[in-house]
Amino acid sequence: MSQIRSHQLAKAAFERVQARSKPQFEACQKAYGALAHKLPVLILQHGLAQATGFLLAKGKDEHIALLNDLAQVLGVPSSGNGDGEALHQRIIEADAAKTMLLTRQALDASGWLKRYVQGVLKVDATGESSFESAAGAE
Repeated sequence: MSQIRSHQLAKAAFERVQARSKPQFEACQKAYGALAHKLPVLILQHGLAQATGFLLAKGKDEHIALLNDLAQVLGVPSSGNGDGEALHQRIIEADAAKTMLLTRQALDASGWLKRYVQGVLKVDATGESSFESAAGAE
């Protein structure tokens, strides 16, 4: 049975965030999580090209990881330089209609990434662990 697009995005986002929960990614989980919380707002305020360009320009592990994960969730084929660069290239070459479609899809995908960062990595918008925040409130 075929899945609706929302289910496909949710599944792909879950797989990407779950992969980031492994010990080898522990060093950048909090920064990755904080960025994932900010990504939908970045896209809305500055546009998709600016948001992906920002992630590319920063170049830190967590920025590139989030950009690559977004590209993989959206199903962008890799250009050989990385999935994130392929996504950014596709965005800046797109016409207005395609840009609007990509923006809508990226907002949906980034929303799923954000939710799974909260649920799987247990990281809130400040980059702190949800467990740490709850313990501090007691």
